[in-house]
Amino acid sequence: MPKPTATLLGGDRYHHAEEAFAGVGPALEAAGLTVEYTTDPTLIDADHLSDKRLLCILRDGMEWPEGHEKPYEVWMRPHQEQAIEKFVGTGGAFMPLHNAGWAYPWKTENGYRHVMGGYFQGHPAVLPFDVKVVNPDHPITQGVEDYEITDEQHFLWFDYDRVNLLLKSQGRDGRESAAGWAYTYGQGRVAYLANGHTLDILQHPMVQRLLYNAARWVVGG
Repeated sequence: MPKPTATLLGGDRYHHAEEAFAGVGPALEAAGLTVEYTTDPTLIDADHLSDKRLLCILRDGMEWPEGHEKPYEVWMRPHQEQAIEKFVGTGGAFMPLHNAGWAYPWKTENGYRHVMGGYFQGHPAVLPFDVKVVNPDHPITQGVEDYEITDEQHFLWFDYDRVNLLLKSQGRDGRESAAGWAYTYGQGRVAYLANGHTLDILQHPMVQRLLYNAARWVVGG
């Protein structure tokens, strides 16, 4: 079997791992990557990433070691933040998707939040909204048209002075948010895409195009 060139970490309390794998995996594989699928966040460390080209995450940062009736704990540890920062900064590719900015460390200088380029703020219930291409010239948006989708409209802080905004979402109430961005971090590349709560959403033709294009761009294809 070919050695995996990408790690896809998926699945949490609110998102089924098998849906993340079935929705994202084919786009990564179509982009030429051999994908390792995992639900184990402890796998993410410097040793594991040392021979990978891409790290992709579709899961939040919460764990409930004492059960869901108790407060959650953040699973990502300092050595994992450092591993991701070094991985991307020295040429690795990073695709945080959907809720991969929720309940992660955000105070560390040059840590996870800094590498991602933004952070999750909140979302309303699943409702129809529009996604608009605001940078049609970027490789990630090639072949992508404005589309309507029924999903969680994620609202995010993002570093507008560092990242290239690609997509905006606009709800029926007029509220807008960033829905995708990309940028170069050190020698590596980062692309964030907001859609992805369920398999049906991930399999939307425009979302699939974005995932494929993003995977190719971040690995330099």
